[in-house]
Amino acid sequence: MSLQNTQSAVGPSSTETPHTSWQPAAGAGTDAPSPERRGRAVASSWGFALALIALLGSIATMAFVGLTVVPMETASGYHLSDTPAWYQTAVLGSFGSLLLWTVMGIAAIVLGIVGLVGNRGAIRGVLAIVLSVVAPLLVPVVLGTTMAVDIAQL
Repeated sequence: MSLQNTQSAVGPSSTETPHTSWQPAAGAGTDAPSPERRGRAVASSWGFALALIALLGSIATMAFVGLTVVPMETASGYHLSDTPAWYQTAVLGSFGSLLLWTVMGIAAIVLGIVGLVGNRGAIRGVLAIVLSVVAPLLVPVVLGTTMAVDIAQL
């Protein structure tokens, strides 16, 4: 058998046009993830960032209130209403900001779940969910601890 016969049996001859409509399966031979899968990885990253911001923001807010409420009430009176109006506004604004941190935490949970469902960024997705769940549990602990520290210093 000659080399020419082998080539014509395996592939098209030089007079035939090659068949070019064959396409590889989706994702085969490419290293880049599809836009949908890339979006899910970005979702888990955003979820982690939002969860971290919500955690740090809520802790900072409660630390501010806890560290300032005891000295202000000691100087002004027993109740929060005995403190100056500007301080009452600051405390109420701080507690109101917890709504922002809560919304960010809920968004982080949703984005973490989207990342987990897409099997992209699973670690960031789990961290986003865990941080978002832990943040509301730490808020009263931080408030109580900082108030106790201030009371102990008096």
